Amino acid sequence: MVAFGLHLGACSACLAVHRDGKTEVIANDLGDRVTPTVVAFTDHEIAVGAGAKQGAIRNAANTIAHVKHIVGSEGEDAPVKEYIQNHQVDVVGDQKGSLIFNVEYQGKKVQYTPSKILELIYNKMLETAQSNTGGGGTTDAVLAVPSDFTQKQRDILSEAATKAGFKVLRMINEPSSAMLAFDVGQFDESEQEFKTLVYRFGGTSHDATLVSVQHGMYCILAKASDNQFGGDKLTEVLQGLLASEFNRQFRCDVKESKRSMSKLKLAAERCKHSLSSMSNAQCSVESLFDGLDFSYNVSRARFESLCMPLMAQCTQLVQQALTSAGCSKEDISKVILCGGGAKSPVVKKVMTDFLPSSSLLNSMPEDEIIAIGAAKEAALLEGDDDEKVKLTEEMSNAFKSLSKAICIRVNSPDLNVILPQHCLIPARRQHTLTLPTTQSSVKLEILQAQEPINPDTEAQLLAKIVLRDLPPGSSIKTSFHLTREGELHITSHEVTSDKSQTVKIACH
Repeated sequence: MVAFGLHLGACSACLAVHRDGKTEVIANDLGDRVTPTVVAFTDHEIAVGAGAKQGAIRNAANTIAHVKHIVGSEGEDAPVKEYIQNHQVDVVGDQKGSLIFNVEYQGKKVQYTPSKILELIYNKMLETAQSNTGGGGTTDAVLAVPSDFTQKQRDILSEAATKAGFKVLRMINEPSSAMLAFDVGQFDESEQEFKTLVYRFGGTSHDATLVSVQHGMYCILAKASDNQFGGDKLTEVLQGLLASEFNRQFRCDVKESKRSMSKLKLAAERCKHSLSSMSNAQCSVESLFDGLDFSYNVSRARFESLCMPLMAQCTQLVQQALTSAGCSKEDISKVILCGGGAKSPVVKKVMTDFLPSSSLLNSMPEDEIIAIGAAKEAALLEGDDDEKVKLTEEMSNAFKSLSKAICIRVNSPDLNVILPQHCLIPARRQHTLTLPTTQSSVKLEILQAQEPINPDTEAQLLAKIVLRDLPPGSSIKTSFHLTREGELHITSHEVTSDKSQTVKIACH
């Protein structure tokens, strides 16, 4: 039995396989265990992966990266506007609001949608999978996705993977996948509940998720996200150091050339990865600026000292998640660091110092953890009997959670949270309202919003329930039932008159 786990991040993708009771990451055709999620269009081919990323310096207008940032977005959405500011490729919205990349391929202008770009990336990962199975066999896979992805975004990813040739068994949240990789809570005989922090430090974003574990069940208590900070910021710090050193050596400003700075950024990224495992790394770039070759030896100590001021953003995000869940540092039993940016030892040191009473799980490469967990979930769905991946179906179902809170608003601007953000699916709640004797009607507004809730929170109206001609002092009970399929059933019932109204909402 062969089962794959696939994690597609904004910067890179990783593929793991579970076979013969073992889970391991599969290297691509270049021998790399992660593949850059970059697609480039040239006069000769459509390149995906390291080659596309390397050629971006000369071919920026036809190179598409970080497509995950705009999955499911439309032309006027904030993520799209930010994407346009940070990338040279031409991306526009069509008349229906859908996004289109305008690129040049083999001398012709062509258009590609984000979903088609995803399909190209998944097709590259499929080639890696098939090379591991001898060119054929099963391509059953579980996809790991952000817990705050909407159903629309999940559908786009699933459809792209299916078109590429994968059979998608299930989609699970990234924090749950990270915990599965380390078998958190699976084989602990104790019935006592404990809490685990999953901190993902990716290339362009980071998030902290607090998870309660009991009887092998995972319950997301809180999540804090920041899409403006990631491992790229550490690369930029190193790039700045190298630029200053080049200027010192040659008395000229390399920042005058965008192309030279792009070359220096790639070199800084390679140097950063080397410093994850070595105390010193040599950064060399041929013909960096005005034909000048550049070489400089960087020590990990100096790199980390330059990065230290940025590390406060990591701990602040974790503290935000702790505060949202009403927990303290001492409540955290285990910590999982995942994502490519978390490979830097400075991140591990800062987190260890910040949570000294917690146990850090770090027995596997950080950029492979989520894919490994997804492969273990795939093994479960394929019916593997190995005890290492044997989970109950109830635990698997617990991975589904709300991306935003469900709230109710009655006769005031205040929002009352009914189903909290990251609440497990399925779920049931009830809200009781007693009207004053002078009021004979009521309007209940059902909304969805990102927590924490405050006066400035933007909320999306999902439905309205209006009950009229009610007796004085009416008691209205509103029940909320969130099904496994993500459909929210809401029924408001006035007890005395027996008047009621029911609505159904597609939720996520």
